[in-house]
Amino acid sequence: MIKQKIHIAVQRIAGNVYHNLTNNSARKRVISKFTEKVGIVYFGSVSQHSDDHKIVRGFTISSSHQDNNYCVGTVNGYDIRIVDRSDVISQPDGSTATYNWIVFAFDLHTKQDIPHLFFGAHDNNPKPYDSLFGTFPILQPIELGTFENYSSEFTKHYTLNSQPTNSIEVERLFPANVTEIIGKHFWPLSAEQHEGVLYLYSDKLKITSSLMDVMLQNGLWLAGHLDNQAELV
Repeated sequence: MIKQKIHIAVQRIAGNVYHNLTNNSARKRVISKFTEKVGIVYFGSVSQHSDDHKIVRGFTISSSHQDNNYCVGTVNGYDIRIVDRSDVISQPDGSTATYNWIVFAFDLHTKQDIPHLFFGAHDNNPKPYDSLFGTFPILQPIELGTFENYSSEFTKHYTLNSQPTNSIEVERLFPANVTEIIGKHFWPLSAEQHEGVLYLYSDKLKITSSLMDVMLQNGLWLAGHLDNQAELV
């Protein structure tokens, strides 16, 4: 009982320390300047238990995550949300680890039902993304190449995960020429599509203006591709 209380206290302290880190003035300055440049609204820290904003979901959502530097607006016709999210997650050995993500969420326009999928970037620390596969164990690596050969430019940088029964549809959504662009220009970002929303993730601790620019432009491009391709599949 005492050990459990100490463990919980340590979690809370770690969470508070990291909350202060991620909410520091440097991160706020980079993100708020970015929102001014692209014309969206900066709100700062928000609570996941409040109904005053549209929460950013995706696999990083949990009962304990903290959202800082929340932003919302419309760019090139897409409703987007940006959040600086952190979470303290228990590990199998009983320890805890703190993770942080910059998340861009793009509401897709298509009404087609796109399969849940995740682009996992190679050479990244896989632990920040373990929760996705714990929550959705049915997501498995898709073996590409049914219709055409895929460039090593993509396969050396990414694994595309989805439900195995959706593998043909996923390949049709992402032909080889499209995945080659993703391999060249997206790495080391990861991406998820779930329930009509495209999420782009960066788990870098350092936020820069150029990182924000890349995430926005890549997200708009991929959202546009999904909207167009979903109508053809």
